[in-house]
Amino acid sequence: MRHHALAHRLTRPDELAFWSPDSLLRELQITLAALADIELEYERNCERIERLCPCGETRTRLRRERARRRSREREPHLRKLDGLQDRLRAHLTSGL
Repeated sequence: MRHHALAHRLTRPDELAFWSPDSLLRELQITLAALADIELEYERNCERIERLCPCGETRTRLRRERARRRSREREPHLRKLDGLQDRLRAHLTSGL
């Protein structure tokens, strides 16, 4: 699977201990780019399956396998996004 240039890694939470708005923006961009890459690859694979698999049972099985793989690939990025959102909320509400 190809990945966006910014989506080459997941940042460990301890690397985000002291963040600036710029670093938060960068981490959000990296995470969203990774999710977009996963979606693009999923769509391409679905199109390939439709074009190349004449058998309905095979198409169904391959689509299910691909959907499971997509979920596994998305999970760490969705967790990271949740963490970034929590950090942003905490930062925004700390001055209230």
